[in-house]
Amino acid sequence: MPFRVTTRGPAQPVAAARIASMRPARAVLIAFGVAAVAFDAPAAPVAVAAKATAVAGPVTSTGSTNNYVLNQAITGLDMLEKVADVCPRFGREDARATQLETVARARLKVSARAIWRAQAQQQPPVFMTPTQARRVVTNAGGCESPALAQWRAGAMWLADTSAQVLAGEARADLTWPRQAALEHPLRITVLGWQVNLDRIAVQVLVSNEGNTPVRAAFLAAQSFAGLCTRIDALNVPMAAGFLPAQWADVPPRGSVPALWLLDPSCKSEPRMNVGGAIVVDHGKGPVYRRFLLRGVGPAPVQKSSARPPG
Repeated sequence: MPFRVTTRGPAQPVAAARIASMRPARAVLIAFGVAAVAFDAPAAPVAVAAKATAVAGPVTSTGSTNNYVLNQAITGLDMLEKVADVCPRFGREDARATQLETVARARLKVSARAIWRAQAQQQPPVFMTPTQARRVVTNAGGCESPALAQWRAGAMWLADTSAQVLAGEARADLTWPRQAALEHPLRITVLGWQVNLDRIAVQVLVSNEGNTPVRAAFLAAQSFAGLCTRIDALNVPMAAGFLPAQWADVPPRGSVPALWLLDPSCKSEPRMNVGGAIVVDHGKGPVYRRFLLRGVGPAPVQKSSARPPG
């Protein structure tokens, strides 16, 4: 049966720049430019990485690379490592670094660790310095502050989604109807859009194909449906920042229907691109993934299984 709307909440205030989600580079610059200003931390890591061109291809495994996406992933990891030096309880990002190394060797025939070391030795510094890292922690309110937790979650988003793009798992050529806009670590299926209580609603199904329960939430700052970036969500929350305050529980081998309610000001489009980012927690910390499906049309009308009266 079609989704039914029983409640509605306030639209999340988001920047119009989210329309540029199809260009991960611009999204990175926007997100971390804002974060750097907020905590009085220079935006040097992102600004320097932005000078690289997005040229994918084999280069030496011990030198540097001008692959923009790889540089963004390294930048995110370096931010996390520098803050972990100030706040040791956060620990090292060994799993993320190993994943990036595997992807870089497979896709670009380079060593991400070697490039990271080479860039760390450059002068002037291309990464956040230890002094700047301490300033970030201090201005955020300390190692235990919610603001620093959000800052670190933003760095995780940068590292995870950049590695995902580099691995070829965030393709922009997927066209609706297709079974899934994202397959791992959760499966996201866009069923189509409908008009519900005078609002356009996009039907999204979040499925957990694993054997353990997970928590999930969408990121409001990355979500869009056509030109609309003001979206409410039912069942699966739209997080205002990078680290959700509320989560949806997705049971093992189960699904949760997530209804995206577009703001009443959003114009109707017969076909629209639907995409965003989702954060998933299996109990070991958040993991971030992007998704996109082009040309989403009206959801098929479902016939009622109830017997007609009379």
